[in-house]
Amino acid sequence: MKKQFIVCKILFFVAMSFLLPMSSLAQRNEIINDPNIQILARVQEDKILLRWAATTANAWKKTNKSGFTLEKYVLSRDGKRLPSLEKVWAKKIQADPIETWQEIVEKDNNAAIIAQALFGEIFFIEGGSEGQLADIYNLVNENEQRFSFSLLAADMSFEAAKKAGWGFEDTDVKLHEKYVYKIKPTIIENTSETVKIKGTATIASIKEYEPLPAPIDFQGIFGDKNVILTWEYQLFKTIYTSYNLERSEDGINFTSLSKEPLVNLNDKPEAPAKRMFYIDSLANNTKTYYYRVNGISPFGEKGLYSTIISGVGKPILPYTPRVYDVELTKNTNEAIITWEFPKKGETLLEKFQLLIAPVDKGPYVVAVDNISPQQRKLKYSKLQASNYVKIKAIGKDPKQEKTSFSTLIQPLDRIPPAIPTELSGKIDSLGVVHITWKQNIEPDFLGYRVFRGFLKDEEPSQITVSPISQNSFIDTVTVKNLNAEVFYSIVAVDKRHNHSEKSEVLVLEKPDVIPPTAPVFSGYKIKEGKIIIEWIPSSEEKVTHVLLRENLTENKKRETVFSTNDSVRQYIDTKLKPNNRYRYHIKAIDRSGLTSLPSTPLTIEMVNLVPKEYVRGLDYVVNRETNHIELFWRANKDEIAEYTIYKQLKEKQPSIWRILPARIKNVIDKEVSPNETYIYHIRATLKKGGYAKVKTIEIKF
Repeated sequence: MKKQFIVCKILFFVAMSFLLPMSSLAQRNEIINDPNIQILARVQEDKILLRWAATTANAWKKTNKSGFTLEKYVLSRDGKRLPSLEKVWAKKIQADPIETWQEIVEKDNNAAIIAQALFGEIFFIEGGSEGQLADIYNLVNENEQRFSFSLLAADMSFEAAKKAGWGFEDTDVKLHEKYVYKIKPTIIENTSETVKIKGTATIASIKEYEPLPAPIDFQGIFGDKNVILTWEYQLFKTIYTSYNLERSEDGINFTSLSKEPLVNLNDKPEAPAKRMFYIDSLANNTKTYYYRVNGISPFGEKGLYSTIISGVGKPILPYTPRVYDVELTKNTNEAIITWEFPKKGETLLEKFQLLIAPVDKGPYVVAVDNISPQQRKLKYSKLQASNYVKIKAIGKDPKQEKTSFSTLIQPLDRIPPAIPTELSGKIDSLGVVHITWKQNIEPDFLGYRVFRGFLKDEEPSQITVSPISQNSFIDTVTVKNLNAEVFYSIVAVDKRHNHSEKSEVLVLEKPDVIPPTAPVFSGYKIKEGKIIIEWIPSSEEKVTHVLLRENLTENKKRETVFSTNDSVRQYIDTKLKPNNRYRYHIKAIDRSGLTSLPSTPLTIEMVNLVPKEYVRGLDYVVNRETNHIELFWRANKDEIAEYTIYKQLKEKQPSIWRILPARIKNVIDKEVSPNETYIYHIRATLKKGGYAKVKTIEIKF
């Protein structure tokens, strides 16, 4: 038998845009680096069909030489998974010998393509009269073409796929069993090439049989002697690899629109296609045509037909009107509209229509109907503030119509609407602002713009993106910040975008939810049995400062000793006990009753600086012969615990010199030097606590 079965005359656009037939098989090498074999299973009512393919051209070539090993295992029985896979059989599968292909090649073009790819000495795809680029491409990429087109052909013919060693039909199946099928390349002795090609597996059970679905969302867009047919592709791309599209003129008898199944040429890994498209030519625009489509699986099965759609061609007018001039008259809301349309097209027309809309995107309504085909000018007297107009030409065939581009007409109007009045509003505790005002009543009124400011003299900013129609507005502001007021004003706008002056400013006070800043103690003095306390007041205006005191020595509760709402920054506390510790606190309270955070407390020990005099008659005797000074005094020893004597040289700091018991009332200082002046301080410590008045004496030795 000759090795040249056919001349592969396939259109080049198929080669360039080719969707690999087993997209879930061969295309996976785009994301899997290592070559492998992918397998698909299709469950039928009484058998399981299997298809597999190598994912690269080189792997395809190697596995065609080595063949494949297909293994069958039982995974579960009666719904229960087996502890381990139960092997049923292992089969070596390889392409049938070349001598056995003649019969199938003569009746199946897809089988001929596969045979040529497997056994042919050359595999050359002619590009037709414009295929020179395709010829060059295929000479360079012959192995890739063998790989790609053989798998495409295998998609179209499951019998040819089985003969090529790429498919298997398992009829020995049981309803209550689920199977695992493993495919791998057969290892060739004395070579490790096939070891690098990984196998895969699939699971199938005839209990899971489902009929192939019908294509969905089948639509037809009818034009002038043509129709664009489209249907959902992405949802079924793993089920169907091609489609059969049929047409009928009576809705009963359908014929295919192409000899070969349709493949989606727009589906690419980097830009997956979502829909399938096909353009069919119609003989005329008067006959109704019917269409239906069904899918073809990689196993050659044909699925259910879609719903039937129908339609007729829509003729088009060859000419389109164009509005080229608009002239406003002296009358209010009136204009003369002029348009162009070829005179030779008048015989095709039934009439013109004037369409009008307030905005460019519509919707447009018919303002003037039944305009003569010979007319090119029209006076229209019902203009609004903003008018987008179009001229529509309607042919004698009701399906024929062409519409001009829109043109804007705006009558002159420089009178602004009235200034908004009667503004009122309120800010709640959450910062939500509700504002209302009196509604404008101008017939061409459009809406309002709302302006807001946070300072009295600042330029307010607009907070509405476009004019609002209602005479109320809801805003939100931050309550917890320093400004206590918000300023609003409203501007009215008409349809010609004339703006009124700003309304009177509406001043809204925020609810007081921020406590005042705390006052801070700045210092204190102890003087003549009194404590003078000073502070820096709160930065908040209109607050009351409250000074509190607690006696730590007697553990008494905190009490308010002073309160003021003016600018006083000092307090003299006279109700004090000597030798007691006091702690002072100061806080600020605003008019809403909010209290500042507590200040840093001030703790003061009240030392009695005007103590009772217990030491009397302090005097001295200077003895220069023995070089000493003797001090002596009088006191009641029953009330005194001890004496502390401080000594200092004049203009020096004093220091403790002696501590004496209460019974001693004289002391001799031998650590003296001639021509020095000594100062002695005697302080008596009382038994009941505290100190007596300090007695001081100055002696020049």
